[in-house]
This record gives sequence, C-alpha cells and structure tokens, in this order.
Amino acid sequence: MKNHRGLTLVELLATLSVLTVLSIISVSWMTTILRSQSMATSKTNWSRASIALLDLIGQDILVVDRLDTGGRSRSPRVRIADDNLEIRTRDDHGIVTQSYGYDDETSEVQRRRANERAHREQIALLGETAAFTCEIELPSELRALPVLRVSLVAVDGRAVHRTYILEQEDAQ
Repeated sequence: MKNHRGLTLVELLATLSVLTVLSIISVSWMTTILRSQSMATSKTNWSRASIALLDLIGQDILVVDRLDTGGRSRSPRVRIADDNLEIRTRDDHGIVTQSYGYDDETSEVQRRRANERAHREQIALLGETAAFTCEIELPSELRALPVLRVSLVAVDGRAVHRTYILEQEDAQ
C-alpha cells in the first residue's frame, strides 16, 4: 500500500502567507518605481517647457520691427511694467506687444498678446512655477549694451536663468 501524503492545512496557510508577503512587497516596490518615474518625467517636462519659454522670449526680442522706427524712439521696445515683461515686436498680424507674466493663483507663467486692434489673447505657457522674475540692466561703465535677465523657479526649487543682450534703443 502506498502512502499518499497531501498538503496539510498548516502548510497551505504558510504558503499563502509567504505569497501574500511577496505580493505586498512587489506592489509597494512597483508603486515606488512608478512614483519616482512620474516625478522624473514631471521634472523633465518642466525643464523642457522652461527652456522653450526662454527661447520664445528670445525670439520675440530678436524680431525687431524695422518699420516702426518712430515707435522705437518714443518708448523702449523691451520693458518691465507691473511685474510683466513686455516686448513690442511684429507677427503675422502686424505690430504686437507680447507680455509675459506670472499668475499667483494658478502658478503659471502666461503670455498675453495685444496688437494695435486691441485684440488680446492669453496662453498659459508653464505651470508648476514658483517664480518668474526679470530685470533690465541699463548700460554702464562695465557694459556697453543693456541686458535683460530672466529667471524661472519651479515649485520644487529648480531654477533656469537666461541673459539677453539688447540693442541700445530696445531699453532706455
């Protein structure tokens, strides 16, 4: 007669306990990995968007309206007003003022466009931002041309800075 031995209840409960512990460990490990990957993606997206925003500001500064020579002599083309960076430039619709500013309520940097026909549009360009600062340094003994410095600070403390060299008549 053969001795058929099956699993006892204790062996079955021990096996299930070990499997439960291993499942809990692997789920928590996967959750941690997915969370860190999500944070890394968010940081990368913010960095890319901030560089794109600084490039957009640079493009607006480079597009000088050559036909508006009278307007350039009346007022500076690049100025800071009410904590907004304003750049008078030209696009498909004619002479426009691009205004970049920070919205405290939404933690976003926004771009507003106003042209001569009083058409206004507003676009949120960059979220998760703690600060958007700009300053213009006028020519001095050390520097022959005006300089615009723009800084973006993320909610988590990362910062991106860019310096633009302006033409003499751009800032007064």
